[in-house]
Amino acid sequence: MARRVEMELRGRLRRLFGNLGFKVLALLLAVLVWFFIASGREGYREVEAPVELEGVPEGITVNGPEPEKVLLRVAGKGLDLFGLRAADFKVVLNLADKDAGVYPVGLTTADVIYAGDKDVTVEEILSERTVIVELERRVTKSVPIKVDFSGSPRAGFYLGVPEVRPAKATLYGSVTVLDKVRAVSVIVDAAGRDAPFGAEVPIRAPAGITLVGADEAAVTVSVGPGERRSFGGVPVTARGVDRSAYELRPAEVSITLEGEAGRLAALGSLSAEIYPRGPGKYPVRVDVPDHVTLIAVSPGEVEAVLVAAAR
Repeated sequence: MARRVEMELRGRLRRLFGNLGFKVLALLLAVLVWFFIASGREGYREVEAPVELEGVPEGITVNGPEPEKVLLRVAGKGLDLFGLRAADFKVVLNLADKDAGVYPVGLTTADVIYAGDKDVTVEEILSERTVIVELERRVTKSVPIKVDFSGSPRAGFYLGVPEVRPAKATLYGSVTVLDKVRAVSVIVDAAGRDAPFGAEVPIRAPAGITLVGADEAAVTVSVGPGERRSFGGVPVTARGVDRSAYELRPAEVSITLEGEAGRLAALGSLSAEIYPRGPGKYPVRVDVPDHVTLIAVSPGEVEAVLVAAAR
């Protein structure tokens, strides 16, 4: 019985794998015939294409994000569709006749440019066929140049008020973007400094903004040992409560700061504050200016007294 089963199994294997080379060749020929037939048939393929804006008039800029990609339906023979590259497609919108404003622009297959060498046709735009384009006038605006320091001067030394030439930068860009710009900055390396120094540094313009004129600023910085100076009569403000409900005792404090002499002399009005949660004494907080050290506040606590109790 076992002998018979073994012989039947061998017979089946011979039938399955016999003439294997011819069977593989036949399979390859069948695949080639299928591919030949399929490559000649008309078919479709979906392709994503970017939207590009051209011909934007002088003095006008695109405000906000540009339109996203659109989905195209492309027709052609199988072989051409197989070798199609999405990178060869783009949708071009010409804005040469537009002024500032918001425009809904309709897309058609005539706006599609195909740069490839395949015999294909764009039959339809499958995604949203209207894009919103917002155009805005470009204007100039003059803003102060602010100095940011990297690194710290030598221990015991302080940075003075920097002198910047030019003091302002002229920017060119869209009205919306420029309305948000209050200043531009330059970065000056102050690491280890213990004496006055100067530097030519690039002006950093915000993204999408063009600098007009100088793109560098000359910065001169005084550096000196720390000096101390006391400021009396600094008013104290109660924060986070109805100020009219409390009387502060005392209403003013004295603040001692350490810094470069010129910077201390240039300081404007100072302020102090407490954050009462009810009647009682609270520590005084001071908003310390940059490159200055707070040495002392006298008194260090101020009492908040309810107005009704004070009377």
